[in-house]
Parts: sequence; structure tokens; C-alpha cells
Amino acid sequence: MIRKGMIILVLVTLMAPCVFAQRVHIDIQAQSFKKFKIAMPAYTGQSDLAASLWSSCAKALRVSGVFDVLDPRGYITTAALAEIAPGTLKDWSLIGADYVVTGAASSSAGNVSMTFQVIDLSTSRKILNAQYTTQQGSAYRAVHAFVDALLESSLGIEPLFKTKIVAIREEEGRKQLYVCWPDGTGGQTIRGGGNLVLNPAWSPDGKKIAFVSYWRNNPDLYLLDVASNKVRLISGLQGINSAPSFDQTGNHIACTLSIDGRPELYLIDLATSGRVRLTDSWATDTSPSLCPGGNDLVFCSSRAGSPQIYHMEFSSKKVRRLTFEGGYNTEPACSPKGGLIAFTHLASDRQFHIALIRTDGSSMRVLPGSGRGDESPTFSPDGRLVAFASFDGDLYVSDLMGVAPVKITEGGGFQEPSWSNVMK
Repeated sequence: MIRKGMIILVLVTLMAPCVFAQRVHIDIQAQSFKKFKIAMPAYTGQSDLAASLWSSCAKALRVSGVFDVLDPRGYITTAALAEIAPGTLKDWSLIGADYVVTGAASSSAGNVSMTFQVIDLSTSRKILNAQYTTQQGSAYRAVHAFVDALLESSLGIEPLFKTKIVAIREEEGRKQLYVCWPDGTGGQTIRGGGNLVLNPAWSPDGKKIAFVSYWRNNPDLYLLDVASNKVRLISGLQGINSAPSFDQTGNHIACTLSIDGRPELYLIDLATSGRVRLTDSWATDTSPSLCPGGNDLVFCSSRAGSPQIYHMEFSSKKVRRLTFEGGYNTEPACSPKGGLIAFTHLASDRQFHIALIRTDGSSMRVLPGSGRGDESPTFSPDGRLVAFASFDGDLYVSDLMGVAPVKITEGGGFQEPSWSNVMK
């Protein structure tokens, strides 16, 4: 069960008016895009706390997809610093840094306080000077608030840590819903729904999660209200009820049903439980992903003899095949910003990878990913990042180049992530 206090725990106090750098345009699909380099000397304050928060911040910055933290072993000075002396700015530029981040940590009466300062080396100006206070057990939320402020203030990017990832986690033979922040912190298993739960999907407002459960010894579709932890049945027809995907209004779910004897795609009205059949094929049609705009979807079908990705327009019911490379392509996910689809692809190295293709079927490319076999991609709400499950059992977050994905969970047992929109 999700406790109400888990969602918002950070009290933010800006220490002084901030002078922000000019916002830049970032082409999230440009292969020429280079991440900004951050130098971050050790934080000052209580040593264990400062070291822990430094590591949390370095990971959160890497997860953001736009920052690389330079290895401290290459710094000219290795001392812990709460501030950067103006006369030393050239030393940080010499090691290739674009920004310098300093931090100071302290704790008192069950609370943790973090002070951050950021200098933009291209202008030699301090662009962020802020203090965040949070509860001792969730000190990472101070880091989240800082990273979100840096993304928004300096680059105009949507907050990352006002979103969450839901996945399936297998523990002690049970598969249940698991929710965490995009860097893997704050993870919670949601009890309920039986011991075999699959296919989680966030509603657009982040208040509900659709999922499949074998609670009644049949793959049925359910809807979880996150605040109340109440579950209701969406579709319990005999046979398959699986692979839910919300439309942008949150009022309808596309899914796979086998009510007519073979797996086909349907659209279910959540208010009336009415359903509309979308496909009619001898093959297996599954894994729908509704595209932004509400006029089309992508899905996986075996109608060509092997699993491939297809596109459908609702108005004409016209179906068009998108993937022709490789004999196994499945689990498509539409980018929330449109124009791009991520999917699971069996590549020429005989490993599963995350691949990207445009909605017109052009420009397919395969991401290197974790190198262990990857599946079940899901986009961040701004379309800049992709989370996926690796065959090592953990979740990763990658930019759209996929060169250096960040492992966000530990311990294994994770699969089928779904990334929420920004939660209000």
C-alpha cells in the first residue's frame, strides 16, 4: 500500500534570488547531442551523510540524460567544498566541466538539510543557490528537488522527479506491483491483486494503475486507485484480458481480449465498461500503445508470420506494418511527444535490445542498452528518456542514444516498467 506521505516530502527554501543561464534548445533525438559535464567535489558536512548524498546526486544527474558527472579522480583539487572560489573557476574549465556543483549536508531532529550551489562556467555566474529540507528517511528527496530545479532553471526541461515508474517485482515467488522514483529510490511493493500480477500501466493523471492479475485463476484486467489502494475489475471475460494502455484522456483503455477465441485489440470505456473491437485478424494482436492525439495506436501482431510492429488509424481502421528488420519485434511504446516508437527487438547478435523507429516506419536504430538483453521499453513523459528491464533482472534508464544506461534498481526480479506523467 502507498502511504500518503510518500509523494511530497521536500520543503524547499530558495536562499537567494537566482540568476539563471539562458535556456538552450535540446534536440532529444539528435545523435550529435553531447551531455553537459558536471564537476562535483565532495560535499561538506557530516561525512557519511555527505558521501551518501553525493552518490545519490551523481546518480540522479546521470539518470536525467543531460548531465555527465566527471570522475573526481581527475579534479585538480579533491577537497570537500561548500563553495567555489572565483579564482579557481579556470581549474574546473580545464578538466572539461560545463558546470560546478557544490553541496553541504547536515541533519538535526530527524531532518536532513542540503545546500547546493551551481556555477555555469561558460558565464562564471552562480545560477542556483538553494537549500532543501526533508525527513531523514527520505534524504534523496532533497537531491530530487535540486536536480529538478537545475533541469528547469538552466535548461527548461520538465521536472523528472515528479514522475514515477511502476514495474513488476518478483519476490519469494510472488509477482506484485512495485513503484519507485526514476532513480530507483523510494521503492515500494504494492500489496494486493494476488500473487501473479503483470502488465502495469499508469493513467495519464498518475492516480491509477491498470494491471493484469490471475487473482481468479484467469488473466483479468484491474484498476488500482493509488491513493485509496482500492482495486476494481475492468474486464474479467473468460480467456485473455491483458496488455492495458490508457488513452490521453484516461477514460479509455486499449487492451487484448480473446472473447472471440483469438487475441484481438479492443477499446474499453472505463465509465460504461462498453468495448469496441479494433482488429479482426486470424493472427495474435497484442501490446497496444495509444499514440498522443488519440487518433491512432501501434501494436504487435503475428499476421506476417512473426511478431512485428504495426500502426492503426482509428478513423479508417487502416493497418500498416512498420518493422521489417528482424524476425521478432514486440512491446511497442509510443513516445508521449509523438513521432517515435520504442520496442523490443531481437537483433543480429541474437540478443534482445530496445530499438527506436519513427511512426512512418523510417530511421530504425538499435540501442546498445545494458548489453545483457533488454525488453519492455517505456518513455519518460517528455520523451527524452527510455526505461526498460534488463535480462539481469533490474531496471535501467537511458537517453535515446542508449550508450550509457543507468541501472536504477538492485537485487533483480524486476520487469515490465511503465513511466508516469508528471504528477500534480
